[in-house]
Amino acid sequence: MQSLFDQAVEANFEGFRHTRWETSEKGHGRTEERTCHALAIPAGHPQRAKWRDCGCWWAPGRGGPFRTAERRAKPVCSSSHLPQAKKLAQAIRRHWSIENSQHWVLDMAFSEDVRRQQDRNGATNLAAVRRLAVSLLRQEKTCIRGAKAKRMVSSVD
Repeated sequence: MQSLFDQAVEANFEGFRHTRWETSEKGHGRTEERTCHALAIPAGHPQRAKWRDCGCWWAPGRGGPFRTAERRAKPVCSSSHLPQAKKLAQAIRRHWSIENSQHWVLDMAFSEDVRRQQDRNGATNLAAVRRLAVSLLRQEKTCIRGAKAKRMVSSVD
């Protein structure tokens, strides 16, 4: 998979069915450049029968002023979708925005990054309880405040 993608990159995707999507976003004091390449698996590829349910291979990439060559390395992923780089990039961006927003709430409202649990089972159990609490706080609509304030109000009740 990686070698075929590398061949396509070296050939500048000549002779390959390929789409590309680029975005540049500014926020939080930095500029993030994102690129996504989607490559259809060639019909004559020797692994085509093995990968029959795979629609394309795609490589997301990020760049910016603080990205070194090592951190710009692009993993190659597979998808059952057609090679539509824009749709694949938007889907992965939505996924990470959910992950990042949950982490931010856990860090701000519960100071999760500061807490260190020695027991592995205890850490897993407390993380599950914190995620449950975040879910309950998001469902609570009577208090129009942030998670930290809602947590305080609920503890007083």
